[in-house]
Amino acid sequence: MPVIHIEYDDKTVSETDIKTLCKGVHEVTSTVTGIEDVPVYANCSRVTFAIAPIEIFIRLSAHKIKDLDSLMNELKAALSKWKVEQNYPHKINMSLIPMGWKIEIDV
Repeated sequence: MPVIHIEYDDKTVSETDIKTLCKGVHEVTSTVTGIEDVPVYANCSRVTFAIAPIEIFIRLSAHKIKDLDSLMNELKAALSKWKVEQNYPHKINMSLIPMGWKIEIDV
């Protein structure tokens, strides 16, 4: 399952805008990957320096990624389309991180 972490500058981006982005990036990632279970966490740090308004980190099991560049391009295109449809005003940096993890649910 993908896990999404969003770091944002709360001096630039409102809580309403981040909540909207959380829903949007959830839908985009779920649609592109075909995986329904996509948790999204959003945080703003108390101490920051030289940060972007929004950074999205999508972590996904490496074995689920057939072509990293292709998947990144699909996610980017879908998120860009979503931004236009929602008239979302903020620039977003996005990282796709293949993970070699083992996940246990409901331990």
